[in-house]
Amino acid sequence: MDNLYKGICPYEDEAELIKMLDEVFFADDPPETRTNFMELLPKLYKKQYNPAASNVVVKENGVLKAAVGGYASEVSAAGRRLRVYGIGNVAVSKDSRRKGYMIDCMNMALDIMKKENFDYSLLDGQRQRYGFFGYEPAGCACNFRINTGNIRRILGADAKSPFTAREVTERDGEIINKIKALNESLPFHPLRSEKNYIDIIRSWSSIPYAAFEGEEFKGYFVAHKSGSVLEIKARNTGDLLGIIMCAMDVIGKDSVSFTLPQFDTQACDYMAKICDGMSLCNVEKLNILNYGRFIEAFLAVKAQRMKLCPGSIKLLIHGCKRDENLIVSVSGSEVSVTETDGKPDIELSHGDAVRFLTGLVSEQRFSLPSFALNWFPLDFYSYSLDNV
Repeated sequence: MDNLYKGICPYEDEAELIKMLDEVFFADDPPETRTNFMELLPKLYKKQYNPAASNVVVKENGVLKAAVGGYASEVSAAGRRLRVYGIGNVAVSKDSRRKGYMIDCMNMALDIMKKENFDYSLLDGQRQRYGFFGYEPAGCACNFRINTGNIRRILGADAKSPFTAREVTERDGEIINKIKALNESLPFHPLRSEKNYIDIIRSWSSIPYAAFEGEEFKGYFVAHKSGSVLEIKARNTGDLLGIIMCAMDVIGKDSVSFTLPQFDTQACDYMAKICDGMSLCNVEKLNILNYGRFIEAFLAVKAQRMKLCPGSIKLLIHGCKRDENLIVSVSGSEVSVTETDGKPDIELSHGDAVRFLTGLVSEQRFSLPSFALNWFPLDFYSYSLDNV
């Protein structure tokens, strides 16, 4: 039997780890479009971020055969800090498929996030494959589409953006701080560290731009090489269309689409009045590990967006980490979630609970008392640049 090692990737195997990941994910891509993880996600794979320590691996006779990357971050939700465990690279070498190594690595990652008390975990992948480990489609984003035809009818046939776009680089510390402050003005935002902020907003082969009127900073957008916009924000909502036009000039397309969180209420209302079309969509696959903290934080985010009806309900959730019997209470803008021994009003399995709390559709929400119908789904969102 092969000599197997299962655990955290040793530091001395870091170069081999990244080589193996590039081979699994990109070796079959055409040479003209082939990328690598260092280019795609510098925020994770640069040497100073110690990617080996964030990967659990399986080795056969000293050779890496499988890896799952689990990358820690923090977010702020209505002033409450939550710990997030993002699952990124899930890889098994071609000569080691169907040996159960992916399951081994995913289970090791789950053990880490449970032991280290992460509040929730995110990943992007095939639903049925990762549903086995507790992940369900979740969250709600507003996707807006707008084109030059819309803009001509709003501003006139010869309309041009009043702003100019400048690419943001690591040398633009003052501009980066303005972008950071703008992002953190929302009730839910990722806590991106200053030391790797530029690497984060350059994730997924993207380029960040700041929009200026003369020398006045008006906002920013992040353009993907495919022509999409991954993030956009104006200092003043009325400037958003000008920044969109800036983005279209940079991308070289006559239409663009992007998502906004529902709690960015002014921007969503503005876009709803001028866009060519909009839709609601999930944001990521979600696994909730600490239901009490998760519910309280994201219900508090929603309480900042809209008035919630007062009342309380008892939820018994059979979570993937542990059972949680909770009282969820709302009074005015105050939200609290505490544990109880009382009989629950609603009992939910883990998968049902994720859909009940954050899904676009959940028939079980119909059983809520009328006062709680506007509590759910929670205002859960995930910024694409922070996903892994």
